[in-house]
Amino acid sequence: MAAKTKIAEKKAVQNIPSNSVLKIGNKTFTFTQEEKISYILLALLLFLVVFIRVNFLNIPYERDEGGYSYYGKLLLEGKIPYKDFYEQKLPGIFYFYAFMVSIFGSTVKGMHLGFIYLNVASILFIYFAVKRLFSPGAAIVSATTFALVSLTPNLSGFTIQGEHGVAFFTSMGIYLYAVATQTKKWYWYFIFGLSLGTAFMIKTTGLFMMFWGGVILITDFIFTKERNFKEFFKNLFLYGAGASSIIIILLLIIYMKGAFNDMIFWVYDIPKYYVNRIPLEEGMKYFDYSKDAIVQNYKFLWIHGCLAVLLCITKSVNFKTKCFVISLAVLSFMTIVPGYYFYGHYWIQTIPGLSVLSGITFFYILIILKNQFKLTSPNVTYVYLAIFTVFTLFHLSKLKNYYFSPNYESILRTVYGNNPFPETMAIADYINSIAKPEDQLAVFGSEPELFIYTNKKSPTRHVFFSTIVASIPEHKKFQREFASDIEKAKPKYFVFYRHSVSLLVQANVDQYVFEWANKFINANYKLIGLVDMVDGQRSTYIFDESAQKYQPKSQNFIMIFERKS
Repeated sequence: MAAKTKIAEKKAVQNIPSNSVLKIGNKTFTFTQEEKISYILLALLLFLVVFIRVNFLNIPYERDEGGYSYYGKLLLEGKIPYKDFYEQKLPGIFYFYAFMVSIFGSTVKGMHLGFIYLNVASILFIYFAVKRLFSPGAAIVSATTFALVSLTPNLSGFTIQGEHGVAFFTSMGIYLYAVATQTKKWYWYFIFGLSLGTAFMIKTTGLFMMFWGGVILITDFIFTKERNFKEFFKNLFLYGAGASSIIIILLLIIYMKGAFNDMIFWVYDIPKYYVNRIPLEEGMKYFDYSKDAIVQNYKFLWIHGCLAVLLCITKSVNFKTKCFVISLAVLSFMTIVPGYYFYGHYWIQTIPGLSVLSGITFFYILIILKNQFKLTSPNVTYVYLAIFTVFTLFHLSKLKNYYFSPNYESILRTVYGNNPFPETMAIADYINSIAKPEDQLAVFGSEPELFIYTNKKSPTRHVFFSTIVASIPEHKKFQREFASDIEKAKPKYFVFYRHSVSLLVQANVDQYVFEWANKFINANYKLIGLVDMVDGQRSTYIFDESAQKYQPKSQNFIMIFERKS
């Protein structure tokens, strides 16, 4: 049976006649019927993706989106990471967002448009990777899986989170792996490493996919009969050189800007206090909650993808493919594990792997049908594609309100609870209506998206307030830096988030910054706006003099102050 399966793997798509020819110049391109159908479906899929995603062009940011966009903007203005703004991420994410801002602008609409292009490119990389490795039918199944799962609301699919960048470079890496192993050109191995090394520099969890690239090259060599040791070591070296080159280049840039020691402090020293904060038992509860929320309306796509692992374990599949499937599944999953937080947007990093696995499920189920059930007609492929399409259309119909008529506030409440994300955009609209371009703005809370909405700069390097009230030894110093920066700037407007999640105050931290804020605001500012955020109800907005008489009903509210004359 194993021999028959291997033969079938090689001949899986050869029984479909080549009946379509395209000539471009002196080149002739021949397409099978399956290829033609898959290209038609791909075109329809891309149109659908763009049609859906433009409905989310103006959805408000959550705080990470706002922060990364803001850092990208600062970088383009010549600011130095870890010196002019503080963040606990590797520098790749700043340069990635700076690139996106430079092309599409820093507005909400512009950045969402940019990430539509990013998503479409990821889908194309997945399609052509799976087409090269398996079949056109498998490719369209993989592309559809990526397109739909990457839109999952509880996975923050509608956002511009940094994990979408990781997914893009991972998808590119998988495609480059397919090209490199088929063409045997040395430069493809280098670019393969470069792509997955970039994924790591955007988010540290991309390390697992960078590791996968090395693992798959080694296992391919082990399970290849005709082994060329010289070529193997050359290709492995080229892959490693590509991956390390982007790391070295970015670290060298930081070093030349004189911020290397600052980077070590923020990227290594500070995060040490967060490691192992959540015990495994509690982390498993987070995983279950996150998994259920993400998978609930996408079960067919997740089950179809994960079925590839079961097929490779239980069926007579060659060891090379087994290693490809299992390593891709395990290391994709590992991207969400560190820290045991299992935040929804972490799962974006698993989508390239899941999508490829979904195509493999399609590919091997067809082989099983042909081998064990003697269903050798090409029509079996089209019936399978038709069934998959029906499930896709049913899914779209079930979530039509989310896809085609999204209610921004409802979506943000469902995904992020009572976080003040819709309110922050409304506050920005109010400030923009009364502020002058030269007026400065300070924010007491972790809502850097407000600086993007108002096109203003933070007077302090501590854009995320949660860092200065965290249980780390330096937090007392950070609080005093925060207060000093704002006192020097004398901002015209001061927005105070009296909100537990935006402040995220940890136990047993210094209360200096709150005592300072109370004195500083009372002495220099007057209340001109208040947003009352009652759980389960629409927020109440009170502006101008009426705000001074209003008594908040909720424990979570936001105050907007204007400096006294």
